[in-house]
Amino acid sequence: MMRITRGVIICMLVGVIIMAGCTKKMQQTVTTTPGDSGAGINAPNVSIVLNSSPADKTEENKTFDAKIIRFLAKHSNVKIAKNPWAYQNTEIAAKMVANTAPTEFTTWATEGRLLSDRNWIADLSENLASWPYTKDLNQTALQPFVIKGKIYAVPIDVYFMTITINKKLFADKGIDLPPLDWTWGDLMKAAKAVNDPAKGIAGFIPMGKRTEAGWNWTNFLYSAGGEVETLADGKVTAAFNSEAGVKAMTFYKDLNDAGVLPLNWALAYSDALTMFNQGKGAMVMSGSGNAIDSAINQGGLKAADLALYPIPAMVKGGKHIGVLGGNYKVVNGQASKNEQQAAFDFIIDEYFSDVYIDAISKQIDEQKAINKVYVPALINYWDDKSDYGKKVTAMFAKHDNIFVYAPELSALFVPKPEATYESQAYYAELTKVIQKVFTTPDVDVKALLDEAATRLQIDVFDKVKIG
Repeated sequence: MMRITRGVIICMLVGVIIMAGCTKKMQQTVTTTPGDSGAGINAPNVSIVLNSSPADKTEENKTFDAKIIRFLAKHSNVKIAKNPWAYQNTEIAAKMVANTAPTEFTTWATEGRLLSDRNWIADLSENLASWPYTKDLNQTALQPFVIKGKIYAVPIDVYFMTITINKKLFADKGIDLPPLDWTWGDLMKAAKAVNDPAKGIAGFIPMGKRTEAGWNWTNFLYSAGGEVETLADGKVTAAFNSEAGVKAMTFYKDLNDAGVLPLNWALAYSDALTMFNQGKGAMVMSGSGNAIDSAINQGGLKAADLALYPIPAMVKGGKHIGVLGGNYKVVNGQASKNEQQAAFDFIIDEYFSDVYIDAISKQIDEQKAINKVYVPALINYWDDKSDYGKKVTAMFAKHDNIFVYAPELSALFVPKPEATYESQAYYAELTKVIQKVFTTPDVDVKALLDEAATRLQIDVFDKVKIG
């Protein structure tokens, strides 16, 4: 689900990538004193519109403007305006028709085929071919925008789904933690053991409303071997009502029947994390380390009392498949080649730079000064084995207030990108199914999934045109 991101990671990119806010304001020209060089951009004069934050985000815009000034010092032939538009897939068509979309903008991992099929975003393969750091990009992070062998985006912040455990609640009841290489059965066993309704403690916290509920459940669909949809002969077909889908939804029903869910399970993302922060649930799903960051730095929980787990495998020896998503920078496909190159140059201007590393190091120091812990991302835009990745690791080693993940985790995670087409509509439809499962005794899971698949097929998938 692409709207859920590590906001702190975006801020740490020193303006390289600032999430755009939603506003109708006109584009604003940035007044700066340009430098001497125009290297890397072909045209003598190029004008581009950058995706910025809304006017009330003072600090974000200050950081962003500073980044623009540094860029213009190297590219004197570029003129820059700002457009504070937050991407919405319900608005992008109108933006493209009116030619009012920024030259570069932030979008979600789910949007690659939608945007590339319509030529609304540019193929960046040639741009990346001449960039010396392309080989150091994280190939897993790139997956959602590698389409027919071409690359259409640069990753900003990327996540895969995890489950965070409150170890203290287990210890308080004298219960052993489940194994890290766990299964659905292990999750159920642990949830039952630590569940304590009398104290208001749920064994497992799912998200139960908005699109978050369907997003959460998809991890179990994937780990059961299922797919959201299939693509064949120019058609998108619903596939989640498969045997794997029935197993995954039945597991949700079993969790509810076991009484290990919160009494009020109709939780959005922030609601679920708040409940976990308050010690009212032993396990919660989130993107990467978000729940840990929130629990420590907002909820006041101790780092030693928290552990990160992969999505459980359906059976012993199975794969720990979790949804891969995040936010990406793309370039407007309607822009000229020179404008596209200038926008690309701006996007990657401070990637793989010491500016980013120094900024994170400074933030870690600032967090320590106020007794907070830095929770690193599990997956970055760079390959951790690259020279740059090693530099980041070396910087981390100089600090003592960084959350450390279990070293075995990396071998267990199997990220799987979100559905290619209309994933938000799919999530919303599955949320309705989950809510019925949680409220209807003796519900026919297969029938519910079949009905949802039919509705989604007629109302959404049949209208999709595959390019």
